Amino acid sequence: MIGVSPGNGYFGIPTLTRMFRWAHATFGRVDVIVPDRSLASNYRAQGYPEQAARKKARTEVSCVPRRVRRAWERGEIPEEHRRAHLLSDLARSDAYEQLHLRVRNALTMDGRIRALCRSLSARAVPVAAAASGTPGDPGTATGSAEDGGAEPGGTGGDATALALEYLIDELPFFIDTPSILGVPSSLACYHAPVGFADLLYTEDGPLHAAANQGFVLLKDHVTQQ
Repeated sequence: MIGVSPGNGYFGIPTLTRMFRWAHATFGRVDVIVPDRSLASNYRAQGYPEQAARKKARTEVSCVPRRVRRAWERGEIPEEHRRAHLLSDLARSDAYEQLHLRVRNALTMDGRIRALCRSLSARAVPVAAAASGTPGDPGTATGSAEDGGAEPGGTGGDATALALEYLIDELPFFIDTPSILGVPSSLACYHAPVGFADLLYTEDGPLHAAANQGFVLLKDHVTQQ
């Protein structure tokens, strides 16, 4: 499972092409997932007014399928092996809904999980990121004031709560993608460390990942040169 975040400049066509070639040569099935459902909330957390946030989210999401398609073509991936999904479409499944509820319940009942997820989500808010000196975490979209009237740095708990929705929507795919996609096992791929990895994959707790779910840090060294 390869997540391609809208608004993330890392996922250019050359990088996606190399990722897709590797993935299709390594696994029997590859699914690309575009986390679109709470993207507007993320932009609102950054200071965009609601209407501008929704417009920016639609624009960013609409660009991803074209880039994915061109990367497939450049990588000479057979059409029958090209699978891409919007998160909002997969979120209609019973399996996803149950996992989504499990995430929300864990954040409500477990203070340590809640604090960790809020800390990670706060990095999507420019003021919080600037204060910590840390760039936005993987899975969070980034934007600038030039993109539609944002007032950088939505502030306080409301901004963090908005950004948290994006993380809540993504977590089910790191916990149990096989149940969502109906596959025997799954390996979630991302290009940078995820701050919740230990929570999901090495610790026992309410959000411990399924035994047939894994995670791999997939770096494109060509991009980094």
